[in-house]
Amino acid sequence: MITSTTSALWTDNAPCASNADYVPDESLVRGPKEKLVDACAPLMQTCAKSCPYVTACFERVRPREGFDGVCAARLWVNGRLIAKAESAPDIPKLPSLAGVCGEVTGRRRHAALGEPLCGKCRDSQLRASSRQAGRANIRKRPEPAGQLAAA
Repeated sequence: MITSTTSALWTDNAPCASNADYVPDESLVRGPKEKLVDACAPLMQTCAKSCPYVTACFERVRPREGFDGVCAARLWVNGRLIAKAESAPDIPKLPSLAGVCGEVTGRRRHAALGEPLCGKCRDSQLRASSRQAGRANIRKRPEPAGQLAAA
């Protein structure tokens, strides 16, 4: 169920708007998983078949720890995917909330969110670790004495 503090036209038109059934009762969430999935299956199917806002809903709700309910034709408990409708459309990977990727703040934010590092942050971490290791100590071999005289 989408309950938004800031109104967007699509949130008012979504099939789940103001429908409390999309957030299952606490006793149902803490009960057997099969019972929860059976109770939410019709809601997931309705979402998959009749909601044109599945991707926008997923990006808006961002199911994470503490979220229990149906979002994007999927059932989530404590932010973890439990089940999805057979005809559920693919959902994109959410953009990170890590801040500025490729910088120290981005790497720290990934760690705070428990996310794996993105490509930019992985490269940044590799460069930082090589800087911490210090400059490589490269020695040149002295040239043999015979070659110095010939030059």
